[in-house]
Formats: sequence, structure tokens, C-alpha cells
Amino acid sequence: MDALTFISELIKAVAWPVTAIALVVLLRKPIVELIPLLRRLKYKELELEFAQEVSELKAEVEAIAKEKGEEAPSIASTSSNLLNLVAFSTRAAILEAWLEVETAAVTVASSFWGQSPNDTFRNMPKLGEYLLQCKVIDEKQLAVFNKLRQLRNKAAHAQDLDLSENDARSYVQLASDLAKHIREA
Repeated sequence: MDALTFISELIKAVAWPVTAIALVVLLRKPIVELIPLLRRLKYKELELEFAQEVSELKAEVEAIAKEKGEEAPSIASTSSNLLNLVAFSTRAAILEAWLEVETAAVTVASSFWGQSPNDTFRNMPKLGEYLLQCKVIDEKQLAVFNKLRQLRNKAAHAQDLDLSENDARSYVQLASDLAKHIREA
């Protein structure tokens, strides 16, 4: 092996590691700025996405309450059974919280037709829009209703979803407050 072949092989072996180190050094500041935003990165960023959506939804609900002059929902008003369930299984707590919203919505929607709650309304894809038409919820609450449904679907269908208890508690709180509003309308 001559000197030129040796240098060529050495450059081939070292090229990718040196490039990776150079990128880390050059992008050190932006990477450090992004670290606080990351909580946990899972398969296809599903977990991070769920946490961000729950936070955004919580902020939206607080803004709506502030706009209406009401006090923001508190965790004390949330069903203690659902909050206890969070410690055992965040996914189960989310699914049960959604069932509470769905049951309240189906009960109220059925009452307009003088029927007992049944699967006809439960399987109705536009249940939220129907509640809006009946003036049970307003447009902002409809957006919350639909977002809660989407988040519930993500929790139900994700294979490896490991949510934090705080995110699950926030979801449970939002769902319980919406269910309470629907029942009282």
C-alpha cells in the first residue's frame, strides 16, 4: 500500500465522523436552545405532539374562560376517580375522560328527540356540530370538543404512547369541564 492509497482510505474512514462532529459544533447554539422544548421524543414524535396539543388546548380554554369573565377550570372540580386513574394508566384516564364527554353529549342530544341515549347518537360523526346547532355549546367549545376527540383518538390508536401524568391530568380536567358544561346546558 502506497502513501496515497493509505491517505485516501484514512479520509474515507474519518469523513463521516468528522462531518458529524463539525455539524454539532456549528449547530451547538440552536441545538441547546431546542433542548428545553423537548420533553421526550418517541416514535414519529407522537408523544411530543400530544403534549403540545394538550398545552395549547388548555391555554385556549383558559382564554375562553377569561373572555367570558369566568374563572379558569380547576383540578378540584375534576372527577377524583379519573384523576386517580391517571396514576395507574394515562391512556385509560384519557379514554375514560372522553367517554364522560361523549356520554354527556349523547344524553343531551337524545333528550332533544325524546329518546333514551343510544348508539345512534354515539356513532354520529357530527355530534359536536349538532350540539352547536342546539345551542348547547358555542363555536369555541365545539373546537375544544373536536380537539379532545382527536387527542383521544391519538391516545387510543398509538402503539407506544407514554404520556406524562401532567398531560393526562390536563386532558382529564378539560374533558370533565366540558362534560359538566354539556350536562348543565
